[in-house]
Amino acid sequence: MLPLLLLQLVLLSLQIQGPSGTLLFKTWTLTAQAPIIAVSSGITRGISHVWRGYVWMVGARSENEQLQKTVRQLSLVNSGYEQIRQENIRLRRLLSMNEGIGVRSIGARVVARAPSFLANIIYIDRGSEDGVRVDAPVLYCDGIIGRTVIVSGRQSQVQLITNEDASVGAMLENSRTPGVIRGAGDSLLDLNYINNAEQIAVGERVLSSGLDGVYPKGLAIGKVVALQKGKDVFKSIKVAPSVDLIHLEEVLVLLDASKQENGPAPEK
Repeated sequence: MLPLLLLQLVLLSLQIQGPSGTLLFKTWTLTAQAPIIAVSSGITRGISHVWRGYVWMVGARSENEQLQKTVRQLSLVNSGYEQIRQENIRLRRLLSMNEGIGVRSIGARVVARAPSFLANIIYIDRGSEDGVRVDAPVLYCDGIIGRTVIVSGRQSQVQLITNEDASVGAMLENSRTPGVIRGAGDSLLDLNYINNAEQIAVGERVLSSGLDGVYPKGLAIGKVVALQKGKDVFKSIKVAPSVDLIHLEEVLVLLDASKQENGPAPEK
């Protein structure tokens, strides 16, 4: 009975028109389809939006990675240029010092530093084939670094002035009083054999005296940073080196300092 009733309603809707002139069957059909169409349209728009977003994201990620790669490459190039610029500045300073000393010399690069149990030793890339000899003074722009103690064909070992076995003939800049600088194995030096009666101020410069037969006279060694009256006749004096011995990269090796110090050979 119910199926027949529904069939009659359907047949009537195919014949009856609504106020707008549209068949009721079509109106009911559109009403029933509306939610399905809305959901379907929403899903389609969502899928399209997600796909476009995914494609855009993949492209943006690829572009971002390329930009980051370019930035890293430019940073490396810029860092390389800066290293070259800094090295040129240091080499120009060494060159100007070389011209001021008037002694034949050669530039060298620091290639290694001894491990902690042999502290205050460095290695340079110049040796006997370059004219370097044992006890050749090694300098930087601000003053004395040390001397060569072992020399091979293309490399030399340099004992820094802070080494416990190192000593330099020294003098106070103002009074010209001579003494001896000794390494203490740390960042400061000891200035020995300066009488307690000597008038010294913190900050006074200490120069090489030339009396040790290794270093030319008048080179900077350091500055007085602490002093006190000693228990015997000599003061206890601490000196800070003029050169930053921790960050050495290039140095200057004097090849004939002893000849310069001793003067030309007498004529026969």
